Amino acid sequence: MIGDGSGKQMMSNEQADAVVLGGGPAGCAAAIALARRSRSVAVIERSQYDEARLGETLPPMARKIMAGLGVWERFLSEEHLPSFGIRSVWGRDEVYDNDFIFNPYGHGWHLDRTRFDAMLALAAEAAGAVVHRGAQLTSWTPDSAGGWEIEISRGAEHLRYRTRFLVDASGRAASFARKQGAQRIVIDHLIAAAAFLSGASAGAPPSIPNSSTLVEAVEQGWWYSALLPNKQLVVAYFTDPDLYAKRNTDPSTHWWRELQRAAHTEGRAKDHALSAGPLIIAANSSRLDRVAGGNWLAVGDAAMAFDPLSSQGISVALEFGLRAAESIQAHWQGDDSALTDYANAVDQRFEDYLRSRGRYYGREKRWAHSSFWQRRHINSERGS
Repeated sequence: MIGDGSGKQMMSNEQADAVVLGGGPAGCAAAIALARRSRSVAVIERSQYDEARLGETLPPMARKIMAGLGVWERFLSEEHLPSFGIRSVWGRDEVYDNDFIFNPYGHGWHLDRTRFDAMLALAAEAAGAVVHRGAQLTSWTPDSAGGWEIEISRGAEHLRYRTRFLVDASGRAASFARKQGAQRIVIDHLIAAAAFLSGASAGAPPSIPNSSTLVEAVEQGWWYSALLPNKQLVVAYFTDPDLYAKRNTDPSTHWWRELQRAAHTEGRAKDHALSAGPLIIAANSSRLDRVAGGNWLAVGDAAMAFDPLSSQGISVALEFGLRAAESIQAHWQGDDSALTDYANAVDQRFEDYLRSRGRYYGREKRWAHSSFWQRRHINSERGS
């Protein structure tokens, strides 16, 4: 490390076969898979894996994907909370069950999402990748060899990399891919007002077992709740931003008022106290119109983002992180169609998701005059 005369510390130039922009599930999965193919990989992650993260449900099929990544034993050691099914109040007033008992992969899990993402970053390092925490990409330029020269800031330090390939795993922002001309196609404007609650040790009334996720439709949206491994309850209200803003004065007061319209979710949250939030985050369905170029591709939410109702976000991120690595490797080995095939697979998965989303939203017909449900029914017809 040397000074550059400006007070900043410059690190000597580094090289990597691939640089991954984002250390969430998709980015880490791609890094693990590439590193295990003896490729040099650097991951650039803005956080220190120390802040609250949303996205807590992992379906049973994720077991197969994690085994393919070689992180299954690490995952088990983290002792995330088993989830044996989903309870729904959707399309009717009564609670009904969708159990995992007959799933060939067993049960699902409620995640401590921060711990889960940190585990994946450690697995990437164990596979041979370098993970730069608290870092961000500050500049990039194409080099004469068809790759990239990039600069990364990490506090007062500045790192320079020369890399053959960039993987955009920066989430819905898709910050790098959009700079390459990709456009975001937005299907809806769903947001989540999510809070973490603590207090009552039981976590749920007798009708809602602790092991279950609860999904409850209401007039202008729907609610999600699940008990987390740290014994907190995550409770999120999904609606459209204009509908939320119309009634919103004080965010916390408004959130609790809306919760009173969801009898089953309110019963689950009874005697709990707000420990964090409500946090307003994007939860819409969207994708890029172009997910790959000659020396880059997008993965995870950067490529396609799912409505949390699907409970597929994390598992698809892991799956396509692995698939991205396979495509990059094939591309380097001379397969001219590898990146195109990857892009086609993303398009197909998103179309399949839209059809499934349309069918599920189309089942809720109790509020014919609700703006929220009218919008979803229009999209349901388009997606069917």
